[in-house]
Amino acid sequence: MKAIRVHFSGETSRLQMDEVPTPTPGGDQVVIRVAAIGVNRADLARRRPAEPGAEPTTPGLDTAGTVEAVGSEVTTWKRGDRVMALVRGGYAEFVPARAHMACRVPEGMSFQDAASIPCVFLTAWYALTKYGQMRRGETVLIHAAGSGVGIAGIQIARALGARVLTSAGSDAKVAKGVELGAEAGVNYTNQDVAKELQRLTNGRGVDVVVDSVGGAVFDATLRALAPGGRVTTVGTPAGARSEVDQQALAAKGQRVQGVSVFNDATADTEASGWVQLKAWFDNGTLRPVVQRVLPWTQADAAQKLLTDRAVFGKVVMTMSG
Repeated sequence: MKAIRVHFSGETSRLQMDEVPTPTPGGDQVVIRVAAIGVNRADLARRRPAEPGAEPTTPGLDTAGTVEAVGSEVTTWKRGDRVMALVRGGYAEFVPARAHMACRVPEGMSFQDAASIPCVFLTAWYALTKYGQMRRGETVLIHAAGSGVGIAGIQIARALGARVLTSAGSDAKVAKGVELGAEAGVNYTNQDVAKELQRLTNGRGVDVVVDSVGGAVFDATLRALAPGGRVTTVGTPAGARSEVDQQALAAKGQRVQGVSVFNDATADTEASGWVQLKAWFDNGTLRPVVQRVLPWTQADAAQKLLTDRAVFGKVVMTMSG
Protein backbone atom coordinates (compact mmCIF):
# COMPACT_ATOMS: atom_id res chain seq x y z
CA MET A 1 0.00 0.00 0.00
CA LYS A 2 0.96 3.65 -0.25
CA ALA A 3 1.68 5.84 2.77
CA ILE A 4 2.98 9.37 3.17
CA ARG A 5 5.99 9.35 5.44
CA VAL A 6 8.24 12.02 6.91
CA HIS A 7 11.87 11.59 5.85
CA PHE A 8 14.56 13.39 7.81
CA SER A 9 17.81 14.94 6.63
CA GLY A 10 19.62 16.67 9.46
CA GLU A 11 17.30 19.36 10.79
CA THR A 12 15.06 19.33 7.72
CA SER A 13 12.25 17.00 6.71
CA ARG A 14 10.11 16.24 3.71
CA LEU A 15 6.91 14.32 3.03
CA GLN A 16 7.26 11.43 0.59
CA MET A 17 4.84 8.85 -0.82
CA ASP A 18 6.26 5.39 -0.10
CA GLU A 19 5.30 1.77 -0.64
CA VAL A 20 4.97 0.05 2.75
CA PRO A 21 3.46 -3.25 3.95
CA THR A 22 -0.33 -3.35 4.29
CA PRO A 23 -1.23 -3.82 7.98
CA THR A 24 -3.09 -6.80 9.39
CA PRO A 25 -5.28 -6.36 12.47
CA GLY A 26 -4.17 -7.39 15.93
CA GLY A 27 -6.69 -9.26 18.04
CA ASP A 28 -8.40 -6.11 19.35
CA GLN A 29 -8.00 -4.08 16.15
CA VAL A 30 -9.72 -3.31 12.90
CA VAL A 31 -7.97 -2.27 9.70
CA ILE A 32 -9.60 0.69 7.97
CA ARG A 33 -9.59 1.36 4.22
CA VAL A 34 -9.03 5.11 4.39
CA ALA A 35 -11.32 7.51 2.53
CA ALA A 36 -10.34 10.77 4.27
CA ILE A 37 -7.66 12.01 6.66
CA GLY A 38 -7.90 14.86 9.17
CA VAL A 39 -4.85 17.14 9.44
CA ASN A 40 -3.78 18.26 12.91
CA ARG A 41 -1.05 20.43 14.35
CA ALA A 42 0.33 17.27 15.96
CA ASP A 43 1.18 16.14 12.41
CA LEU A 44 3.50 19.13 12.10
CA ALA A 45 5.32 18.13 15.28
CA ARG A 46 6.11 14.75 13.69
CA ARG A 47 8.29 16.62 11.19
CA ARG A 48 10.81 17.47 13.91
CA PRO A 49 13.26 14.56 14.34
CA ALA A 50 13.49 13.26 17.88
CA GLU A 51 17.12 12.25 17.37
CA PRO A 52 19.79 12.31 14.65
CA GLY A 53 19.26 9.69 11.96
CA ALA A 54 15.60 9.21 12.81
CA GLU A 55 13.78 6.64 10.67
CA PRO A 56 10.91 7.70 8.38
CA THR A 57 7.60 8.00 10.23
CA THR A 58 3.97 8.19 9.12
CA PRO A 59 1.96 11.07 10.65
CA GLY A 60 -1.79 11.24 11.11
CA LEU A 61 -4.20 10.82 14.02
CA ASP A 62 -7.56 11.12 12.22
CA THR A 63 -9.07 8.77 9.70
CA ALA A 64 -12.45 7.88 8.24
CA GLY A 65 -13.37 5.09 5.87
CA THR A 66 -14.65 1.53 5.87
CA VAL A 67 -13.60 -1.48 7.90
CA GLU A 68 -11.47 -3.75 5.72
CA ALA A 69 -10.46 -6.46 8.23
CA VAL A 70 -11.36 -7.38 11.81
CA GLY A 71 -9.19 -8.87 14.57
CA SER A 72 -10.04 -12.16 16.24
CA GLU A 73 -11.24 -10.54 19.48
CA VAL A 74 -13.46 -7.90 17.86
CA THR A 75 -17.23 -8.41 17.94
CA THR A 76 -18.46 -4.83 17.46
CA TRP A 77 -17.31 -4.29 13.86
CA LYS A 78 -17.63 -6.08 10.53
CA ARG A 79 -16.13 -5.57 7.11
CA GLY A 80 -17.76 -2.66 5.27
CA ASP A 81 -18.83 -0.67 8.35
CA ARG A 82 -18.39 3.10 7.97
CA VAL A 83 -16.02 4.27 10.67
CA MET A 84 -14.03 7.22 12.01
CA ALA A 85 -11.13 6.57 14.36
CA LEU A 86 -8.22 7.93 16.35
CA VAL A 87 -5.11 6.20 14.98
CA ARG A 88 -1.35 6.33 14.62
CA GLY A 89 -0.01 6.66 11.08
CA GLY A 90 -3.18 7.89 9.41
CA TYR A 91 -1.56 9.19 6.21
CA ALA A 92 -1.97 5.81 4.52
CA GLU A 93 -4.32 3.79 2.34
CA PHE A 94 -4.97 1.32 5.18
CA VAL A 95 -4.51 1.92 8.90
CA PRO A 96 -5.10 -0.21 12.02
CA ALA A 97 -7.15 1.09 14.94
CA ARG A 98 -8.04 -0.29 18.35
CA ALA A 99 -11.71 -1.28 18.12
CA HIS A 100 -12.80 0.91 21.06
CA MET A 101 -11.04 3.94 19.55
CA ALA A 102 -13.28 3.82 16.49
CA CYS A 103 -16.82 5.14 16.15
CA ARG A 104 -19.58 4.70 13.59
CA VAL A 105 -19.91 7.61 11.20
CA PRO A 106 -23.20 9.43 11.96
CA GLU A 107 -25.96 8.77 9.45
CA GLY A 108 -25.71 11.09 6.45
CA MET A 109 -22.26 12.45 7.38
CA SER A 110 -19.55 12.46 4.71
CA PHE A 111 -16.18 10.82 5.25
CA GLN A 112 -14.58 14.27 4.89
CA ASP A 113 -16.56 15.62 7.83
CA ALA A 114 -16.07 12.44 9.84
CA ALA A 115 -12.28 12.61 9.40
CA SER A 116 -12.25 16.05 11.03
CA ILE A 117 -13.70 14.75 14.30
CA PRO A 118 -11.67 12.17 16.25
CA CYS A 119 -8.56 13.95 17.53
CA VAL A 120 -10.00 17.37 18.29
CA PHE A 121 -13.40 16.38 19.66
CA LEU A 122 -11.96 13.64 21.87
CA THR A 123 -9.23 16.02 23.06
CA ALA A 124 -11.79 18.67 24.00
CA TRP A 125 -14.01 16.05 25.67
CA TYR A 126 -11.26 14.69 27.94
CA ALA A 127 -9.87 18.18 28.59
CA LEU A 128 -13.24 19.44 29.83
CA THR A 129 -14.50 16.34 31.64
CA LYS A 130 -11.60 14.21 32.85
CA TYR A 131 -9.14 17.02 33.56
CA GLY A 132 -11.23 20.17 33.77
CA GLN A 133 -13.98 18.38 35.75
CA MET A 134 -16.33 20.99 34.36
CA ARG A 135 -19.66 21.48 36.11
CA ARG A 136 -22.85 22.90 34.66
CA GLY A 137 -23.04 26.67 35.11
CA GLU A 138 -19.29 27.24 35.33
CA THR A 139 -17.49 29.74 33.11
CA VAL A 140 -15.27 27.97 30.59
CA LEU A 141 -12.63 29.63 28.42
CA ILE A 142 -11.71 27.90 25.15
CA HIS A 143 -8.62 29.48 23.64
CA ALA A 144 -7.94 29.56 19.88
CA ALA A 145 -11.49 29.54 18.56
CA GLY A 146 -10.33 28.84 15.02
CA SER A 147 -8.38 25.70 15.88
CA GLY A 148 -9.79 22.21 15.72
CA VAL A 149 -9.80 21.85 19.51
CA GLY A 150 -11.26 25.35 19.78
CA ILE A 151 -14.27 24.65 17.58
CA ALA A 152 -14.84 21.34 19.37
CA GLY A 153 -14.35 22.77 22.86
CA ILE A 154 -16.78 25.65 22.37
CA GLN A 155 -19.52 23.28 21.25
CA ILE A 156 -18.89 20.61 23.90
CA ALA A 157 -18.67 23.11 26.76
CA ARG A 158 -21.94 24.65 25.61
CA ALA A 159 -23.55 21.19 25.42
CA LEU A 160 -22.35 20.47 28.97
CA GLY A 161 -24.12 23.58 30.25
CA ALA A 162 -21.22 26.02 30.65
CA ARG A 163 -21.06 29.73 30.08
CA VAL A 164 -18.48 29.76 27.27
CA LEU A 165 -15.88 32.41 26.49
CA THR A 166 -13.28 32.12 23.76
CA SER A 167 -10.23 33.81 22.28
CA ALA A 168 -8.48 34.10 18.93
CA GLY A 169 -5.84 36.11 17.14
CA SER A 170 -8.27 38.15 15.04
CA ASP A 171 -11.65 39.81 15.46
CA ALA A 172 -13.03 37.69 12.60
CA LYS A 173 -12.12 34.44 14.35
CA VAL A 174 -13.50 35.69 17.65
CA ALA A 175 -16.78 36.47 15.88
CA LYS A 176 -16.91 32.99 14.37
CA GLY A 177 -16.29 31.51 17.81
CA VAL A 178 -19.30 33.43 19.08
CA GLU A 179 -21.34 32.06 16.18
CA LEU A 180 -20.38 28.55 17.32
CA GLY A 181 -21.79 29.15 20.78
CA ALA A 182 -19.41 31.28 22.83
CA GLU A 183 -21.00 34.18 24.70
CA ALA A 184 -18.05 36.53 24.11
CA GLY A 185 -14.39 36.47 23.13
CA VAL A 186 -11.02 38.13 23.46
CA ASN A 187 -8.61 39.06 20.66
CA TYR A 188 -5.28 38.16 22.24
CA THR A 189 -3.26 40.13 19.67
CA ASN A 190 -4.66 43.54 20.61
CA GLN A 191 -6.47 43.19 23.94
CA ASP A 192 -5.26 42.76 27.52
CA VAL A 193 -6.35 39.14 28.01
CA ALA A 194 -6.35 39.09 31.81
CA LYS A 195 -8.12 42.44 32.10
CA GLU A 196 -10.76 41.52 29.53
CA LEU A 197 -11.46 38.14 31.14
CA GLN A 198 -11.87 39.80 34.52
CA ARG A 199 -14.30 42.28 32.96
CA LEU A 200 -16.31 39.52 31.30
CA THR A 201 -16.59 37.62 34.59
CA ASN A 202 -17.27 40.65 36.81
CA GLY A 203 -13.92 40.16 38.52
CA ARG A 204 -14.44 36.52 39.48
CA GLY A 205 -12.32 34.90 36.77
CA VAL A 206 -12.82 31.76 34.70
CA ASP A 207 -13.35 28.29 36.17
CA VAL A 208 -12.04 26.01 33.42
CA VAL A 209 -9.61 26.75 30.59
CA VAL A 210 -8.60 24.71 27.56
CA ASP A 211 -5.36 26.29 26.34
CA SER A 212 -3.61 25.50 23.06
CA VAL A 213 -1.91 28.89 22.68
CA GLY A 214 0.60 29.10 25.53
CA GLY A 215 3.21 31.80 26.04
CA ALA A 216 1.97 35.21 27.17
CA VAL A 217 -1.67 34.17 26.65
CA PHE A 218 -1.21 31.29 29.10
CA ASP A 219 0.39 33.62 31.66
CA ALA A 220 -2.46 36.11 31.31
CA THR A 221 -5.00 33.32 31.69
CA LEU A 222 -3.51 32.29 35.03
CA ARG A 223 -3.97 35.86 36.26
CA ALA A 224 -7.66 35.60 35.39
CA LEU A 225 -8.26 32.14 36.86
CA ALA A 226 -10.97 31.87 39.50
CA PRO A 227 -10.31 30.23 42.87
CA GLY A 228 -10.46 26.49 42.31
CA GLY A 229 -9.88 27.02 38.59
CA ARG A 230 -8.49 24.32 36.32
CA VAL A 231 -6.35 24.77 33.20
CA THR A 232 -5.82 21.99 30.68
CA THR A 233 -3.03 22.49 28.16
CA VAL A 234 -3.25 20.87 24.73
CA GLY A 235 -0.46 19.99 22.34
CA THR A 236 2.74 22.02 22.16
CA PRO A 237 1.61 25.66 22.44
CA ALA A 238 3.57 28.44 20.79
CA GLY A 239 5.57 31.10 22.57
CA ALA A 240 8.04 31.04 25.41
CA ARG A 241 7.62 28.36 28.05
CA SER A 242 5.96 29.60 31.23
CA GLU A 243 7.08 29.05 34.77
CA VAL A 244 4.10 27.95 36.84
CA ASP A 245 4.12 29.01 40.50
CA GLN A 246 2.83 25.82 42.09
CA GLN A 247 2.58 27.43 45.54
CA ALA A 248 0.42 30.24 44.19
CA LEU A 249 -1.84 27.73 42.45
CA ALA A 250 -2.14 25.59 45.57
CA ALA A 251 -3.05 28.60 47.70
CA LYS A 252 -6.13 29.16 45.52
CA GLY A 253 -6.91 25.50 44.90
CA GLN A 254 -6.01 25.85 41.22
CA ARG A 255 -4.25 23.38 38.96
CA VAL A 256 -2.68 23.06 35.52
CA GLN A 257 -2.52 19.73 33.67
CA GLY A 258 -1.78 18.51 30.18
CA VAL A 259 -3.94 16.19 28.11
CA SER A 260 -2.71 13.32 25.92
CA VAL A 261 -5.67 12.32 23.81
CA PHE A 262 -4.20 9.10 22.47
CA ASN A 263 -3.37 7.85 25.96
CA ASP A 264 -6.77 8.91 27.30
CA ALA A 265 -8.68 7.27 24.46
CA THR A 266 -6.62 4.10 24.81
CA ALA A 267 -7.41 3.91 28.53
CA ASP A 268 -11.12 4.63 27.91
CA THR A 269 -11.94 1.03 27.02
CA GLU A 270 -15.68 1.70 27.46
CA ALA A 271 -15.41 4.43 24.77
CA SER A 272 -17.35 6.81 27.02
CA GLY A 273 -16.15 9.80 25.05
CA TRP A 274 -17.27 8.36 21.74
CA VAL A 275 -20.66 7.35 23.17
CA GLN A 276 -21.55 10.89 24.23
CA LEU A 277 -20.03 12.62 21.23
CA LYS A 278 -21.81 10.29 18.80
CA ALA A 279 -25.15 11.01 20.49
CA TRP A 280 -24.56 14.75 20.16
CA PHE A 281 -23.57 14.48 16.50
CA ASP A 282 -26.64 12.34 15.83
CA ASN A 283 -29.03 14.91 17.32
CA GLY A 284 -27.30 17.95 15.84
CA THR A 285 -25.89 19.36 19.09
CA LEU A 286 -22.37 19.14 17.63
CA ARG A 287 -21.23 19.70 14.08
CA PRO A 288 -17.88 19.40 12.32
CA VAL A 289 -16.34 22.52 10.81
CA VAL A 290 -14.24 21.79 7.72
CA GLN A 291 -12.83 24.72 5.75
CA ARG A 292 -10.54 23.08 3.20
CA VAL A 293 -10.51 19.67 1.50
CA LEU A 294 -7.44 18.68 -0.54
CA PRO A 295 -6.27 15.42 -2.14
CA TRP A 296 -3.73 13.60 -0.01
CA THR A 297 -1.14 14.09 -2.75
CA GLN A 298 -1.13 17.74 -1.59
CA ALA A 299 -0.18 16.91 2.00
CA ASP A 300 2.50 19.60 2.07
CA ALA A 301 -0.05 22.26 1.09
CA ALA A 302 -2.53 20.92 3.66
CA GLN A 303 0.02 21.14 6.46
CA LYS A 304 1.10 24.64 5.35
CA LEU A 305 -2.46 25.88 5.87
CA LEU A 306 -2.08 24.95 9.53
CA THR A 307 1.42 26.39 9.80
CA ASP A 308 0.16 29.68 8.38
CA ARG A 309 -2.96 29.60 10.60
CA ALA A 310 -4.88 30.27 7.40
CA VAL A 311 -8.08 28.43 8.28
CA PHE A 312 -10.95 28.51 10.75
CA GLY A 313 -11.74 24.88 11.42
CA LYS A 314 -10.28 21.73 9.95
CA VAL A 315 -8.25 20.78 6.90
CA VAL A 316 -9.06 17.35 5.50
CA MET A 317 -7.37 15.27 2.81
CA THR A 318 -9.15 12.76 0.59
CA MET A 319 -7.66 9.72 -1.08
CA SER A 320 -8.59 10.99 -4.55
CA GLY A 321 -5.87 12.64 -6.57
